[in-house]
This record gives sequence, C-alpha cells and structure tokens, in this order.
Amino acid sequence: MHRDHEPPACATALAIAAHPDDLESWCVGTLLRMIGRGTRVTYLICTRGDKGSSDPAATSESVARTREREQREAARRVGVECVEFLEFEDGFLEDTPELRERIVREVRSVKPGVVFAHDPVHPYPEYTAHRDHRVAGRAALDAVYPLARDRLCFPEHAALGLGPHVVREAWLFCTTAPNRWVDISETFERKVDARLAHASQTSDPEALRSAWRQRAESTGREAGITLAESFKVIRLES
Repeated sequence: MHRDHEPPACATALAIAAHPDDLESWCVGTLLRMIGRGTRVTYLICTRGDKGSSDPAATSESVARTREREQREAARRVGVECVEFLEFEDGFLEDTPELRERIVREVRSVKPGVVFAHDPVHPYPEYTAHRDHRVAGRAALDAVYPLARDRLCFPEHAALGLGPHVVREAWLFCTTAPNRWVDISETFERKVDARLAHASQTSDPEALRSAWRQRAESTGREAGITLAESFKVIRLES
C-alpha cells in the first residue's frame, strides 16, 4: 500500500466517465489537487445523462441539455477548460468498436500521462453498479491499452494528425478493490461545490454534503487520513 496519499504527477490527464456528475462523485478531489500543481485535465463524458430525471414533463433532449450545461459549470468550478461529450444514449452504453475508437481518438489527441476511469472489474456497488459505468470503464481500459498505443489500430487517425500514444497509468475510481488513497482534506469543499453544480441531480444540498463527508471519512479511515478518495491503480505496459 502506498502511504504518501498523493495524486499522480503528470502534465496532462484524461478523466473518462459514463455520465455527467460521475467525476465529481468519485475523483474530483484528486483532480483538484493535480490541477493545483499544474496538470491540464480534460473530461470525456460518454453520455449526456439524458435519462436522469423523474420530471414527467422532461424529455431526453431537455434533460441532456440541462445536464451538459451543469457538467460544464462543474468543470469550470474546478479549473477544467475542456469537456467533451460522446453523446451515446444514457442507460444503453455498449462496448462497441465505435465507443473504443472515440476514446482512442481522445487519448491520442490529449496525450495524457494518466487516465481516470470507472473500475469495470470491481465496480462499486457490487452487483448493482450502473451498467454504463461498467461499460465505460471496460472500453476506456481497452482503448488506452493496447489500442491507443498501436499504430495499426485506427490508422485513419493519422489523417487527423494523431499518432500512437502510451498511457502510463490508469486510476480506476468507484472501486471495491482500491490500492491507492489520496488525501482530499484540502479540496473536499471544492469537490462538493462542483457536485452541487449538478442542481438537477441534487434534492438536498446539505444532506449531500453531510453524506459525502461521511463517505470521505470512511474511505480515509482505511488509510489513516481524514478525508480521502480511493482508486485501483493499474500500471500499463509500454
């Protein structure tokens, strides 16, 4: 177990999630620390969260517009300038060549040292983890290794000026098998503030703040720190 509780050090990072608000839920405390140290972070959101409403008057398109706007505001609050949406349908994300190609294209464009993604092998919660989370995580891992690395995978990218890229590590969030904990004591309040930008998904801001503090405390307890986010860190082969 690593005892330094530090985030990864890299010039650029790519954070891949299934839905708007997933990154705020699981890794923005860590991303804030990285951004504070000069890392340029890009968000890649696989869907627009278009099914995330119980409002009987809402449509998928109206929900998608709201959630996309909220995600961009949440990103602005943490200092992320680039947010890309792949616009696959919420709830029906599939591990297809198209999804993997779109992720590979972004990896080759951003050239991240580290990729953040959902843990598809040990997802939280066990058995009932959202299927889009599992699919997004699996596609992300396959995209960074080996597809983005290998020149002959998606050779049409060369016409876009994009060449192979090797990602050093994958930091998998929303995991039941963590092997790394990051101290977010100094960034916790800004993490919550970013999550509260997703107003359509927040019925009681104070209850959310309290529940999230309890979760961060529980997560940190295993590593002996006050407030933490946890990850399964995978060292990728070159």
